[in-house]
Amino acid sequence: MRYAFYPGCVSRGACPELYTATLEVCQILGIELDEESLKGASCTGAGVLQEKNERLGDTLNARTFAMAEKSGLPLMTICSTCQGVMAQANQRLLKNPDYLASINNDLREEGLEYKGTIDPKHLLWIIAEDLGLEFLESKIVRKLSGLKLAPFYGCYIVRPSEALGFSENPGRKQA
Repeated sequence: MRYAFYPGCVSRGACPELYTATLEVCQILGIELDEESLKGASCTGAGVLQEKNERLGDTLNARTFAMAEKSGLPLMTICSTCQGVMAQANQRLLKNPDYLASINNDLREEGLEYKGTIDPKHLLWIIAEDLGLEFLESKIVRKLSGLKLAPFYGCYIVRPSEALGFSENPGRKQA
């Protein structure tokens, strides 16, 4: 499995251990990460940009989607905020062909066009949907029985549910 990898700014700055852990885990799981295909990709806007200028945020995300399409690879992120913002932008772009055409007009300056084939996926969803939990369990080296964990994955991995494909992929709720 090979993915155009969009790590997000937090994993490259404020939380670098997330980035390095992802590289190691993906290697163990046989997931090849291609960051080069998204070299120069913009920030998703993290929901903040969209509050002031939704079109600009959608254009930046469409640019990243077009870069992934150009590489021929599906898009993967490890940032729940990026996942949520990308999913919402993608939903707006795909619902309105005139809007997408207008944004593609802006992307032409860079020789890019978003055709609408990208479904941005979080690593958790790739593990749950594409690899399967049995496969993941087969990779366990040492069980952490008795260890109390408090995961934090952010609200954007589950909200807004209508933009995240839960009806088509019900397993995402449990990922």
